[in-house]
Amino acid sequence: MVRSLLVSTLIIFSCVIIESSILSNISFLLVVPDLVLICCIYFSLLNGKLYGEISGFISGLFLDFITGVPYGLNCIYRTITGYLFGLFSDTIIISGIVIPVFSVGIGTLSKKLLIFLISLVFPKLSLNVYGIISREFLFELCANIILAPIIFKFLSFFKQQLSIRDTKDMIDND
Repeated sequence: MVRSLLVSTLIIFSCVIIESSILSNISFLLVVPDLVLICCIYFSLLNGKLYGEISGFISGLFLDFITGVPYGLNCIYRTITGYLFGLFSDTIIISGIVIPVFSVGIGTLSKKLLIFLISLVFPKLSLNVYGIISREFLFELCANIILAPIIFKFLSFFKQQLSIRDTKDMIDND
């Protein structure tokens, strides 16, 4: 489990750097696609709820330190998201196109809902909360949905290193 956590932490850190350094400086993007959320959903569906919580918390820590949001905001909703998707790790097969698109779409909607609920509980945080029927949210949802199968397929190349389960039956070529 330690080896897979180190590999997933390296992947998450790389995605955080790509999001904050490269994608945030592209002027035609309304909102940056959430590559870290897509990776956390993949890790949760692959390994279960405990691993999802850990990867969500680690990704939240990285994002909290790099971005200007209040500390703990990304940690709380990414930990909850990792746990919820980890509940389905035994029942969902993550290969193909439909499951990545559907799960990342649900994950993006739950991210928006959790940030909205946190902003209601802590109104003095002054979070930049845009509406669910705004251009920004729809752009982020579409970008995440389009990137989900690509990132899931890319991460499936590292399935043996990322999985904490027995990898004898994971050698297939999806």
